[in-house]
Amino acid sequence: MVTSRVTARQYGLLAYPLILSGLLTPLLGITDTIVIGQTGDSIAIGAIAIGAVFFNTIYWLFGFLKVSTTGFSAQASVHQDETALYFALYRPALLGLLIGLVLMLFRDPLTAGGLYLLAAPETLLTDVTTYIGYRMYGAPFVLIGYAVLGWLIGQGQVKRALLIQVLSNIINIILDVVFVLGLGYGVAGVAIATLVAEISIVAFGFLFMFRQLAWKPDYRGLLFHVRAYRQFFTVNADLFVRTIFLLLVTGWFTRTGANFGPDVLSANAILLQIQYLIAYWFGGLGSASTILVGRSRGRHDEVGYLKNVRLTRQFGLGSILLMMILLVVFQHPLLRAFSADPVLLDFASLYYGWIVVFPLTGGFAMLYEGIFSGLTQAKPVRNSMMQAFVVFGLLLLSINWIGNHGVWLAFIGFGLMRSSSLHLAERRMNMKFEKMDKKTDLPV
Repeated sequence: MVTSRVTARQYGLLAYPLILSGLLTPLLGITDTIVIGQTGDSIAIGAIAIGAVFFNTIYWLFGFLKVSTTGFSAQASVHQDETALYFALYRPALLGLLIGLVLMLFRDPLTAGGLYLLAAPETLLTDVTTYIGYRMYGAPFVLIGYAVLGWLIGQGQVKRALLIQVLSNIINIILDVVFVLGLGYGVAGVAIATLVAEISIVAFGFLFMFRQLAWKPDYRGLLFHVRAYRQFFTVNADLFVRTIFLLLVTGWFTRTGANFGPDVLSANAILLQIQYLIAYWFGGLGSASTILVGRSRGRHDEVGYLKNVRLTRQFGLGSILLMMILLVVFQHPLLRAFSADPVLLDFASLYYGWIVVFPLTGGFAMLYEGIFSGLTQAKPVRNSMMQAFVVFGLLLLSINWIGNHGVWLAFIGFGLMRSSSLHLAERRMNMKFEKMDKKTDLPV
């Protein structure tokens, strides 16, 4: 058995660019919210905030395209199987294209259902529908982009993945400023800017990978070989179910908060944007674990696997403390970046404490999801989400009498249940390796 010991420094050098890469993922929607917030148009601010949550939620549903691609790509790189390496990208990219086209085809019922779940007020419907209408054309590019970024990250080409995202965000920021603050196109300008940025991710991705990828005549048959998708769908079916329950929680959370008025709805939408930033921070750490755990699995290196899990926990604890401190110190500038409306800021500040607590209760869930993705085992992730959904529902129904604070308390309970369930699942899984780990010196 070949082992590869990873030090804390090596883990950090891999993890930090992935954290930045993760933070850049939701930045397109967040930039939209920030730029439109500078106009002082409260209706446009609310519409963009709800529209961004709509797309973040939809794309979370298909996030398995990036997560599982990272795991399969990491394992293929260890085996040095050229065909497996190429198809770790080709198959999810094809699926992303097909799913994106289906989303475009059914954009009207999806928009209607999404706005119902998000309880969008009538005053916002025109603007939020415009925003969603333009951005929906980017769905195939977003999902193909997930496969591209996941493949690069699995190969350890984090700098390339990061550069692609940085370039797309620069394009988005420039176009946002030109279309909104310069030309006054408002919500439509914001949406078009983001659409162009989403297309650019795929364009840059294939431009950078052009020389790495090869196409042979017999690949066409392999690409459409139904049996070859069995493992991919087996893993991703569980991730898909997991994300459906996450979607249900987000919709239930938003609709319940909307019962307390449009100001609370908009404040919750802004806080959810911050929550997405936190989630992607921990998702970046989780991606580092996916790569290292995937390589350990490919080498059948149980000792290396245990070492990587230990490093994940250490960096997770450090990130939780750092994130909570940053959230407290930068509360006011962070909120003001999203809106200049003093009433909306007051409502957001009222419930901001729950966002400070979120990393402590929900952070480890995303780290463990990275570990299980590296193992290409998604059932524990699915089960944890289903259990957390039950906890969320029970809490929400029993404490909704305390208002929007009760909604956030239920959400915190949801994150805590996810983290606890996945921690126990991981401990059960590696228990048989504990004796081997104790006999081995593993310097950090």
